[in-house]
Amino acid sequence: MSMQTSYQLGYNERKLLIITVLIILIVVIVAAAFISIKGMVPTIGEISVEAVGLIKIKGTLAESHGFTVLGPTTGIQSYIDMLEEARKDPSIKAVLLYVDSPGGTVSASERLYYEVEKLTREKIVVAYIEGYGASGAYMMILPSKKIIASESSLVGSIGVYTIIINYRGLLDRLGITVYTFKSGKLKDVGSPYRNMTMEDKKVYEEIVRDFFKIFKERVNKYRVINDPEAFTGRPYTTIRAKEIGLIDDIGTLEYAINETKRLAGLPPDAPVRELKPPKPGLLDILFGSFSNPRVRVIPSQEILAIWPPPVIEP
Repeated sequence: MSMQTSYQLGYNERKLLIITVLIILIVVIVAAAFISIKGMVPTIGEISVEAVGLIKIKGTLAESHGFTVLGPTTGIQSYIDMLEEARKDPSIKAVLLYVDSPGGTVSASERLYYEVEKLTREKIVVAYIEGYGASGAYMMILPSKKIIASESSLVGSIGVYTIIINYRGLLDRLGITVYTFKSGKLKDVGSPYRNMTMEDKKVYEEIVRDFFKIFKERVNKYRVINDPEAFTGRPYTTIRAKEIGLIDDIGTLEYAINETKRLAGLPPDAPVRELKPPKPGLLDILFGSFSNPRVRVIPSQEILAIWPPPVIEP
């Protein structure tokens, strides 16, 4: 075989390899685009079937996953994403919020409240409480068309509190001195390294009072409460909660689903589709939220939650 023939074969082999690689890349890109479009655009069958969207909200509510003195906290962004998905999905005609939460931080509870309020402007929303529907979690579901709770749930706990843990006595025993340099006398208000002054107490009392005023106004906007004790911060059993106007009805999850369908004008056999947050990928687990959970051991803001969370056994 001559040198020219050998060169031509080598050239042809390289050309064939390049063409093969290009074909594979094109196939991969087209397949990925097809999967993406299929995931975003429902099929004809899906469009024709009107459904109830089910969103489960559980645990102590916070801006991100972590731990506080309240226990483990659930980041709310996944809930917000699911509420937005339900709002934009034309096949979902109504949404049932399944709630089992003692509440959470002011900011997290308020963000969810506004998201639920936005959803109610476009679709029927019903809230079902099983376990806890208290404080910030109760505020979150206030805009719902109807609030239903199971017989064994605790509801209410309308109020605000904040926790300040002070280490001054412990530091003195250990012989540790903490120096703080600040631009104003209240810049380190609530610092755990010094005793709280009367001015500090007034600041925190004012903050709690103002947040409670907002909470109370939202309750009165959506509910007719016939007992002023409801605003003392106490939780209620569902029987009493219904009597004073905190909830509309008592029943099972099945009953809540049927009520949601009825209020939305859906047939009894309309499907229920549970919306779920996306599962974290390998990169998320290795480099994402798990590597930076924003764990808080001491709350640094006001709390809308039952404290302490009651444990009731028959």
